[in-house]
Amino acid sequence: MLTEGARSLDEPTADYFFGAADRQHLMRMNYGAWQQFALAPTYLQRPASVDDAVVFRGRTLDTPLTIAPVAFQSLLNPAGEPGLAFAAGVAGFGYTISTRSSRRLAAIAEAFDLGRRIEAHEIEGLGPVHRELLAGFGDQRHGELWLQVYQTQDPAFARQLLATGAQIGVRAAALTIDTPYLGARHRDQLHDFSPIVRLREVLAPEDQDGPAFGNGFTPDAIDQVHDLDLVGFFDQCQGRGIDPMIKGVLSLADLEVIQGLPPMSVVTPWVSNHGGRQSDLLATTAEALALFAPQVREHDFVVDGGIAHPTDALCALALGARVVALGRVAMAAYALGGVLGAVEYLIEFRSQLRQQLGILGYGGLGSIPRDCVLPRRLGVWGSHG
Repeated sequence: MLTEGARSLDEPTADYFFGAADRQHLMRMNYGAWQQFALAPTYLQRPASVDDAVVFRGRTLDTPLTIAPVAFQSLLNPAGEPGLAFAAGVAGFGYTISTRSSRRLAAIAEAFDLGRRIEAHEIEGLGPVHRELLAGFGDQRHGELWLQVYQTQDPAFARQLLATGAQIGVRAAALTIDTPYLGARHRDQLHDFSPIVRLREVLAPEDQDGPAFGNGFTPDAIDQVHDLDLVGFFDQCQGRGIDPMIKGVLSLADLEVIQGLPPMSVVTPWVSNHGGRQSDLLATTAEALALFAPQVREHDFVVDGGIAHPTDALCALALGARVVALGRVAMAAYALGGVLGAVEYLIEFRSQLRQQLGILGYGGLGSIPRDCVLPRRLGVWGSHG
């Protein structure tokens, strides 16, 4: 999926979305790390039906799947962020708006809401197989809209994002903490690639209405601060009825800082290594989630990074994550197949997640036992000669 999605784009754009930092080792390891675990089944307790709903921050989400924040989606398809948000809404996914969105937040929210409400027969081109899969979700297609936020040298920029987010119905906002400096993305440097310049080439002037344009790309709005104001961010979120999240948590040290501020019931840690776009020295998100195991089991965590298949998502959920975010695979589907292709891919992904639950004998995510995750002993079968 990633390779095919990249082939549908010109080389500089493909490298921007599907490349990573340094030697790109971490990006590759992200995908393999989830396969270092096995899940123990319960074949003698076969469920009559399977439900993928999950309780997150006291609210029931119809599925634990969401779309991670990815910038400049109009470079993938002219429909931009509204197109992928619509696809997410159709499949019951959540959708996280990027600070660097190329289209205005209200248009993204409108498309997402339309996707949640539209009937299968109203989606032009949707085939009978996907209509049947979508029908299997019933009315469980009400994902949440989230927002990603950077704290920059212009504090008014983030405040305005949160204010707009509150107006359009954003339920949670994730402060990204892992980019005090940008990683060494050699492919972008080789191409001298500027996403904002390319956006101005592919989008009509009237469609250049997202935060990536106008004040969104002034020097002060781009340059991120080095001294994060976590308490200020929490206060701004809670004053607008938005749940705060911290995105980029990979170490026990950062987790302890978060725990020492508001209680964990107030802020949600989001385990992420920026898709390998910062440093090859970082842990994979699977490794970090396993490291946090005691805390993860007691609190709500979100995770992204290397989720390429429903089995990866189920592994993350079995390790204790409450919500799993898809990044590059969703972007590849969007680049390759447009809005309809993204709709079909996300429907299939969610359906297969449910199927995997049933294969293992679990009727729902809440029935997965804590001791079902087993580290794989690679090579054990060949050791007997």
